[in-house]
Amino acid sequence: VMSFSPTMRACASGRYDRMQTRAVGDGETVNRLYEGAVCIILAAGFSKVEKDIEQAASSSAPLSDLAGLPKALLPVAGKPMLDHWWEYMFQNRQISDIFLVSNALKYKHFERWATSKGIAVSRVVNSGATGPSKGRGVLRDVELGIRRAQQILGDISRRDLFVFAGDTLFFKDFDLQRILDFHFYKGGSLMLYYGRRDVDKPSERGMCEVDVKSSQVVSFVEKPGLAQRGSDFPFVSPLFYILEPEAWTKIPAYNSGLLASPATSSQGDKGSFSFGCFVQHAVEKLDLPFFGMRMPGAFHLIGAISGLEEYRQLDESFTKLSSKNAGLGQESIRTKTFARVGLMGNPSDGFNGKTLSVTIQNFWASVELWESKELRLLPHPLFDPSSFSGLADLHFIGRREGYYGGTRLLMATCKRFQELCTSRGIALPSKNFTVRYDTNIPRQVGLAGSSAIVNSLFQALMKFYNLSTEHIPLEMQPTFILSVESELGIQAGLQDRVVQVFQGLVFMDFDKEYMDKHGYGQYKRLPRSSFDWLASLPFFIAFEADPSDSGKIHSNVRARWDAGDQEVITAMAAFGGFAVKALAAIEARDHTMLADTMDENFSLRRSLYGEACLGRNNLEMVEICRQCNCAVKFPGSGGAVLGLCRPGSMDASVEESGTGASLERVRTALESENYVFCPLDMVMPETIQ
Repeated sequence: VMSFSPTMRACASGRYDRMQTRAVGDGETVNRLYEGAVCIILAAGFSKVEKDIEQAASSSAPLSDLAGLPKALLPVAGKPMLDHWWEYMFQNRQISDIFLVSNALKYKHFERWATSKGIAVSRVVNSGATGPSKGRGVLRDVELGIRRAQQILGDISRRDLFVFAGDTLFFKDFDLQRILDFHFYKGGSLMLYYGRRDVDKPSERGMCEVDVKSSQVVSFVEKPGLAQRGSDFPFVSPLFYILEPEAWTKIPAYNSGLLASPATSSQGDKGSFSFGCFVQHAVEKLDLPFFGMRMPGAFHLIGAISGLEEYRQLDESFTKLSSKNAGLGQESIRTKTFARVGLMGNPSDGFNGKTLSVTIQNFWASVELWESKELRLLPHPLFDPSSFSGLADLHFIGRREGYYGGTRLLMATCKRFQELCTSRGIALPSKNFTVRYDTNIPRQVGLAGSSAIVNSLFQALMKFYNLSTEHIPLEMQPTFILSVESELGIQAGLQDRVVQVFQGLVFMDFDKEYMDKHGYGQYKRLPRSSFDWLASLPFFIAFEADPSDSGKIHSNVRARWDAGDQEVITAMAAFGGFAVKALAAIEARDHTMLADTMDENFSLRRSLYGEACLGRNNLEMVEICRQCNCAVKFPGSGGAVLGLCRPGSMDASVEESGTGASLERVRTALESENYVFCPLDMVMPETIQ
């Protein structure tokens, strides 16, 4: 069993690697990491929930104990809100100094909280506000905190400033370290954001647009009115920011400018001093770099306008999660990925060609994942053996199964998933899991067995962390799966990963110009009517019972392609043409045309790769199929063949005519030579039309 403790997990998050290289983030960011950020917790506001509790306290004994408490110290899951934040920050070396800004009425509460945590009283700043109408505005509270930090710490002009609302919690397993790592990775300033929900009113939120590829914030508007610019932005940003010095040092001048403005001073407009107004100014006017990290879909956000009911929902949610984590009673997540056969065009998927492929339910890989205290990767009893009856048994299994099971695929997938979410600015919750896999896809026969395991785990991780195609678009998922296998040295193209992600009957165009621009190809799932017709045809696969390594089949074609060999370039274009021709045959429901194209595909492959590369057993299966009047080609990289019985009777010696007789004859011929024969059972999700 491979297990990872929280400490090991922290090391594996990449911090050690980044400390050894200056290529990630800029040099100034690295220096600021060593010095540590200055944190300012904002708790000077007056919230509706405090007023609601005071009004309800006379008729509710439990609430009477909460009356008078500031919102940031109200208990959530049995402890004050600020205690949750303290757990995130405590002993985090990237946050070296903490200051808290309170109003005058609740100052003593925060002073007591701070001293209980070992925070000096001098770091609790009193804003002097005694009511909502006496407040200074959030941004002036931040400036007050900055001024106190400068008085105590001296020069902090080279350090980051971490600012958040102490009376807001997002989700139980909030992972602050992941956010700090992302900030170090990107540089600039950082904000959190989430997909706009029905309950979010733009006039009460900071609205933003984010380039999801680069994670850079391209537009920000604070609390836009109806039909105003920003009211239709897709993302919302809560009050949680990490500001680089170039940004936060502009705050005093910004505030001074507002105070000097006749409009602001005459109207006493505290809204102009909202933190979001400054962020809008920094992004839109100063053009300072802000990067966004997206929160997952399931979280709670209660601000100053939220009342008692919202507070109760937050407490209930966190309490349930705490109970669930204590017992780790979350139901398992189960995912399954089917094997695939390349109908036409392969192997051009790795050479900017076109392919047509379909998923089959004869073979599959599955993953089961559930929450646990440590991250554990369970080895498969058959494919990851560690116990043998003797040397002869070890030798037999090693010769037949090789040295690499599925555990390496699990570990590589988790590693790359962490990197993918960091690069895309996705703030994953801090929680662990145990995962195990199973598969019945034959090894080394080119039916996409490794990618099936990777995709199954990837889909399970998406569900576990409550991610959707909004976070990681469907078109990008095959590229991620391929990156996992590439890291392990597995030779592959995108075809397998695309069809296993999209499922069903899929046409793929890997045009270089399009892929360079978008990072993925053009993928089209064919309609169910086309799938149903194809699935009705007498397809089958055959493979060796004891295959060799299928990865060797590519020979030197890749090197020739890279060198600009015209024969290879022409051949790959022709393979892509076969995929287009097969697509036309399916749309025309032309069985014969489809079979002829399969034979053309294989003949070109035989000519390009050479018989020595294709292998004696593979060629023998091809000849047996052709003698039985079947079209035939490779469904993948080798080790198996894909056959299609042609229309009508096999020959005059067969008394019965039709599909059944055709399949039975080729089955007998192949099995007599000790090859495994399987009629294809194609699969397309019922939800897809």
